[in-house]
Amino acid sequence: MIKGVLFDMDGTVFDTEQIYFRGWKWVAGVLGYDIPDSLMDRMRGSSIPTAEKIFNDYFEGRHEYMEARTRRQDFLDEEFRKHGVPLKPGAMELLHFLKEQGYRTALATSTFRKTAEFYLEKSGTKDCFDVIIAGDMVKNGKPDPEIFLTAAEKLGLSAAECAVCEDSLNGVMAGRSSGAKVFYIPDLNKLTEEQLSLYVDRSFKNLLEVREYLESFS
Repeated sequence: MIKGVLFDMDGTVFDTEQIYFRGWKWVAGVLGYDIPDSLMDRMRGSSIPTAEKIFNDYFEGRHEYMEARTRRQDFLDEEFRKHGVPLKPGAMELLHFLKEQGYRTALATSTFRKTAEFYLEKSGTKDCFDVIIAGDMVKNGKPDPEIFLTAAEKLGLSAAECAVCEDSLNGVMAGRSSGAKVFYIPDLNKLTEEQLSLYVDRSFKNLLEVREYLESFS
């Protein structure tokens, strides 16, 4: 029986991955080098230390990840101050349903807590989560399951009593390793059939479908 739902943030609750993509391209133009799409695909859903290693290994020390990331964050902050933080289709409907039905909810994101709290404030979802576990609150990032295990524990649940909502390969791998049910809602990256069979319990087109699925148990 599912008692709690653990949400990834970017690409799952917030429709931010396209904006992140534009941010990386903007940074590349400012700094005068190319950041290929394939590199962004590999970094997506990773913890900051993991993404930093992928980035720095790719460029073999010619360019520094943290410099690029800081500039990208400046771009993102300006975008979100001007236009708000966009939600994925069905996000608010699902979050309200979970609260009404007494599910426990957690945000489990590789992003730093300060950034996550800013996004929640700007999007009006601050009160939708009982717990926030951010990337700077755990030692090991996704695909390690630590962030989901920690989120479940803070909710007073076991991971086996929770469902994980994720959009990335690293995220579903972390969810599977934690022992939670894994719900996959695709965003920019699409999993292969083999990856789906290995790491995912159920796939949904959007978060409205997740709500409809959980309603069937109400």
